[in-house]
This record gives sequence, C-alpha cells and structure tokens, in this order.
Amino acid sequence: MAMIILGALIPVFGLILLGYGCGRFDLLGDRAFEVLNRFVIAITLPVLTFRSIARMDPTDLAQPSMMIAVVGGALATYAIGFAIEKGLGRSGGEANIAGLCACFSNTGFVGLPIALLTFGPDTVAPVAVTMLLYSAVVFTVGVVMSEMAANHGHGMAAGLKLAGRSVARNPLILLSSLGVLWCLLRLPLTGPLDVLLSTLAQATAPCALTAIGIFIALPRERSAPGPIARALILKLGVHPLLTAGFVLLLPPMPPLWAKMAVLMAAMPSGASSFVLAGKAGRWAMELSAWTVMLSTTLASLSLIAILWWLGA
Repeated sequence: MAMIILGALIPVFGLILLGYGCGRFDLLGDRAFEVLNRFVIAITLPVLTFRSIARMDPTDLAQPSMMIAVVGGALATYAIGFAIEKGLGRSGGEANIAGLCACFSNTGFVGLPIALLTFGPDTVAPVAVTMLLYSAVVFTVGVVMSEMAANHGHGMAAGLKLAGRSVARNPLILLSSLGVLWCLLRLPLTGPLDVLLSTLAQATAPCALTAIGIFIALPRERSAPGPIARALILKLGVHPLLTAGFVLLLPPMPPLWAKMAVLMAAMPSGASSFVLAGKAGRWAMELSAWTVMLSTTLASLSLIAILWWLGA
C-alpha cells in the first residue's frame, strides 16, 4: 500500500522539483511563473472541468447524499480555515486562500490513481463526481470570495456587483455550466475536438505544479510556520473527519461512494489554490505553495492510515 501511495505522489514532487530547477537557473525567463499561472486559470483548468463533467453519465449525478457530504465537508473546512485566519488579522483575500488550501483536494493527479489501485475501476464514477464538485462548487466559492476581496474598496453594493460581473465572465464557471448542460443533454464528445480538449486538460497539473516550483525558487522572505501548520492540520485531519461525519449523518449511499468521499477529502492540497493566490499577494502565495508541497509529503503517511480505516 505504501508503494502505491508513493507511486502516485512521486510525479507531484518531480514536477515541483522541475519547476524549482527552471526557476533556480532561469531557464524559462523572468515571466515564466506568471504566464504558466495564467495559462492554467484561463485555459487548462476550465477545459479540464468541462471535459470531466461533459463525459459523465447523468445518472452519476443522482447521488445527493454523497454530493452533500463532499461539498459539506469541504465548505465546513473552508469556513474554519477562513475564520481562523480572518480572526488573526489577515485580509479577506488571504483568508480565502487559507480556506482553499485546507479544503481543496488533489483528486485528479493523486486521488484517482490511488483510488483505482486500491479499490478498483468502479471508483472512476464517484471520483469523477468528487472532482466535479471540487472544481465546479468549492473552487467557484473561492473565485467568488477572491473577486469580492479584490473589489472590497468599492463599497458593499458596488463590490458585489463587480464581483458578480467578474464571476459571470470567469472561464471556469462558464465551462462548468456548459459541461453540466452537455452532460444532461447526453451530447457526444468524440473525435478531434475531444483529443484537443484532452490534451489541454492533461496540461493542468503539470503546469500548475511547475509554477509552484518556479515560485519556490524565487527570492523570498522566510515563510511563517503557523499558518502553514494550521492549513496542514485542517487539510489532512479535519477535512476527512468532517466529510466522514456528513457521510454518517446523511441517508445511506453506496458504500464505495461513501469511501471515495472520505478518501478524496484526505488527499493533499490541490494546486488550484495557488492559481488564485496571486490576487491575494505574497503571503497567500507562500501559504499555498508550501501547503501543497508539505501536505503532499505528509500524505504519504496519513493516507496509509485512512486506507486502512476504509478497508482497502
């Protein structure tokens, strides 16, 4: 089991290390980090989300208990992380990134391989639904909060109007909505179009993780350990426990779906929080980059316990 987990985590470390090398030796130029980050948030992440949703079987969306457990566990963890950092004097934008670091799981790049190798091919449907919920619901909350924080100085009404306009034009939200419509109408997604979308979608994790490595290589002030430690505790401990609590309290769902809800919550922090961190400033970028890297490291141990608990 340990080798399965390490096998899924090594590519994450490898891409971060590659980015670090590129940044350390200036192989991609001084704007490489900014360009990669924009490429992910404007193109590859929305395409990945659209393709994941559009290719789903509409019947997989008929698992309300599982969907509530996934979203409830994530948003409850987000709220705790946000409230803690806001209470300690951080800005709304910074607290938003802290909440995302604590609740947004790396389901596609780490979660799916581990699920397939430990529980078999039947995990594809519940993991796909979980990926949909994190991308289309949880990340959308982060986008909305990011826009509201960015427009805070305009006054409450004007800020909400500007944030709503920005969210409505956000590529991720637009393509998520289109993906749901595509799925419900059972429209085909094949041929050259699907090949193009698949190629772009597969670039999301490599580009985001490489961008994190480049950022880590940049000159920096010393990172504050307190916020990072809080994010790690919330992500690897509180998030799966809250999700398990929702699973136990809600009406019964298929056992495998319940296990996948908890297992995906226990995954390390996804790089998507880093995509939004640039708007919140240097502190948020430091927090996100180190949380992604350290949660991935610590997950090599915590996931063994989670998988044993779930009966893998």
